[in-house]
Amino acid sequence: MVIDQTPPSQAVDTLRAALNKVDIGVVLLDQDLVPQFINRCFMHMWHLNNPAEVEKLDFEGLMRVIVSKQSQPMPAVKFNEFIKKRTALIRAGAEDPRDVRIDDGTVIRVKCKPLPDGGRMLVYADVTDLVEQADKLKELATVDGMTGLFNRRHFFSLAEIEWARYQRHWRPLSLLMVDIDQFKSINDQSGHDVGDHIIIRIADICRLEKRKSDVVARFGGEEFLLLLPETDLDEAQNVAERLRRLVETREFSIASRAINTTISIGVAQANPYMETLFDLIKMTDQALYAAKNAGRNRVWAA
Repeated sequence: MVIDQTPPSQAVDTLRAALNKVDIGVVLLDQDLVPQFINRCFMHMWHLNNPAEVEKLDFEGLMRVIVSKQSQPMPAVKFNEFIKKRTALIRAGAEDPRDVRIDDGTVIRVKCKPLPDGGRMLVYADVTDLVEQADKLKELATVDGMTGLFNRRHFFSLAEIEWARYQRHWRPLSLLMVDIDQFKSINDQSGHDVGDHIIIRIADICRLEKRKSDVVARFGGEEFLLLLPETDLDEAQNVAERLRRLVETREFSIASRAINTTISIGVAQANPYMETLFDLIKMTDQALYAAKNAGRNRVWAA
């Protein structure tokens, strides 16, 4: 066994020097939540240039200094509630990591570790890159890459929630299925790049016309779905007709070429005889098929 013969004061100085070299913020608190050590990374992370500014503060006071330095200050009541809540969590020794996004977009992950003497060690790490990567992965899993609308899979996730709400409260719920007319001819005559551009532009129209509560998705190929909560069949038909007219009157300019196209829309409203969301989708699909058979460029309600 090797026994460390380093004098305690020298060992503490060595530890402090080491903690000042790391690229994560470290704060050591005693049992009264008074800082006993704050490393350089923490000072830099929170733009604290003067050690004397914080050396006599307890944890609550330190938090007040940090939060007040943000360029978008909180209202007084919210500010005090936030400080009290954070202090209570540290006092309780809550170890769950918590992410804080500061004004410049940086995300700081804070973790508290109770110490044997009753104190606390707080670690602050910049996890901005990790959070951004996670956000991108989440977006890839839910968003159609071409149009920026929800993809088919995520549509079903959100639509099932609305369907469950419909079955609980029996409030109106309607669905639109939109299809670009003669889309194969557009691809064959003008090329797939033009076809893709048409899909994107019509997706933009659907996005701009939707209400906040509506769920809009690319269903596949040249088809789109719009789920309209709190909307009966007549109101849904009005929405569909407005979309149809917008596309019909829009001239799509692509590589200095003017291209006009139209859409057909099937509309259906949920009813108590439907057992699942797919019953509503099936009825809407049948309405769309009828619109196509009736000559296209029209709205057809089931």
